[in-house]
Amino acid sequence: MSRFIRPAARAALRRWAETGAALAVTLAGLWWAFSGPGPVHWLGWVLAALGAGLTLGAVQRAQFTAAGLGSGLIEVIEGEVRYFGPRGGGVLALDLMVALSLSADAAYWLVEGKDGTVLVIPRAASGHEALFDAFAALPGFDMTRLLRMVAQGPAPRARLVWRHPDRRLLT
Repeated sequence: MSRFIRPAARAALRRWAETGAALAVTLAGLWWAFSGPGPVHWLGWVLAALGAGLTLGAVQRAQFTAAGLGSGLIEVIEGEVRYFGPRGGGVLALDLMVALSLSADAAYWLVEGKDGTVLVIPRAASGHEALFDAFAALPGFDMTRLLRMVAQGPAPRARLVWRHPDRRLLT
């Protein structure tokens, strides 16, 4: 049965599964809101609002997810981003992160530390989903800007996604 669905279609279904589940919660809430008696009616509105919020987050996660297979493994443990790849890697604490850029070909994250080191992480590496929450926790981070840059695809040069608020130029 696993060969019944093409691998590309299976990957797309897996990518959007969280969104589908959140939409199901929203629809169940709306069903209860419009057809439920008394307290169930109000519970339906609460469930629909909760589902709408979950749907928004799920759509953002699906857009963040990179297609394909990247080399290496990404872990986010105790405030540290860890990347282990066949040709290098490293560990960088989120507290020591000063800038995040997207490479010109949109295939790599360029994470810069306070000491000037740059950790190059493939967007499609195993465990890349953990970076969504790690990046969202950065001070002043704009997730919609990141998603817009990811959707644009390749560019002439690397694009700065985020810079630590204390590291901005005074101009």
